[in-house]
Amino acid sequence: MANDISTLAAPHGRLDTAAHPATPSQPEAPRRALVVGASGLLGENLCRRVAETPGWQLTTLSRRPPTVSGSAHVSLDLKAHDHCLSHANAFTDITHVFFCARELSKGYGINVDVNGEMLANLLDALVDGAPRLRHVQLMHGLKWYGTHVGPVRIPTREDDPAHADSSFYLRQQEDLIRRCARSGWTWSTIRPHFLCAFATGSPSNLVLMLGTFASLLKEMGEELWFPGSEDAFDAVTGCADINLVTSAMLWAASEEGCANNAFNIGNGDVFRWRDVWPLIAETFGLRPGQVRTTNLPAYMADKGPVWERLAARHGLRPLPMDHLADWHFAQNNVFGLAWDVVPSLVKAHRHGFHEVVDSSEMFARLFAQYRSAGILP
Repeated sequence: MANDISTLAAPHGRLDTAAHPATPSQPEAPRRALVVGASGLLGENLCRRVAETPGWQLTTLSRRPPTVSGSAHVSLDLKAHDHCLSHANAFTDITHVFFCARELSKGYGINVDVNGEMLANLLDALVDGAPRLRHVQLMHGLKWYGTHVGPVRIPTREDDPAHADSSFYLRQQEDLIRRCARSGWTWSTIRPHFLCAFATGSPSNLVLMLGTFASLLKEMGEELWFPGSEDAFDAVTGCADINLVTSAMLWAASEEGCANNAFNIGNGDVFRWRDVWPLIAETFGLRPGQVRTTNLPAYMADKGPVWERLAARHGLRPLPMDHLADWHFAQNNVFGLAWDVVPSLVKAHRHGFHEVVDSSEMFARLFAQYRSAGILP
């Protein structure tokens, strides 16, 4: 942006630029992102996006080292308040925080109090430790609207009130808004549905879970049957490609007009599992089957040796099955949604985010990537 300089009117209305030469604008200082939860599915992909984007520098924060390293890494237990405060001096040059961390217990359990405290502990450290901080962004999802509980308004809109069971989302967002008002920061929240990405060690990964499920059924000589209900097979849903999501995250954190807003983010199309099922079956050389409502965690409890035999025969990377798929996540959060889940993307479009992804092409691309990496057969 050009500097606002005073000028004197010269004869005939000309500006006397010789008397008042324009001062060249100074280049904007690089933004430094703190990616919190940098070793997770979202965090690792966001780190790559930040590292590849001109004008951004990267600091990572996680308990275990991420695969994508920035110029600085902070190893930190967010559940320990004193530990967070003792690392405040690591945040002196941070301008933007992307909070991608969450705590899960066995069986895809989510403790609201723990996840609320993790954010609060970090924010306490940032108040005194990050004098350059301008913006804090939270990664949430459509649980804000109660999509995991039962039927919801179609489409869901960002100004819909939080559901009574909105996971930890409402607690975190209310806490962040209070802190921003006191500290002069701005905030944003991103709400995607079904993140789809290439990653390992993140078993709540929709695409890898689907590929693992299909590969196991093929190994056992079965068709690709659908483990949910008939209603779930026919429900309208959608998903969000990780590349689109990380692009939206930087956009929402950078654009002044996006400050202090929540945004639904998705590929831009929707589908029914009934219509996607033949594509998945074809990808893995299977016949598409019908609905066979099943308790997936119980069904998969003894399938570890089947996966090990499959992986050995195909020369796959020796990853245990519980690193590839969380069957409680699949049961309750994917195949258990027997109602339509359709977020409105109008707000993001009106604010200037127009990227879209074809979901069928995305599934094919990610399955191919997992095969090339020796993770799926």
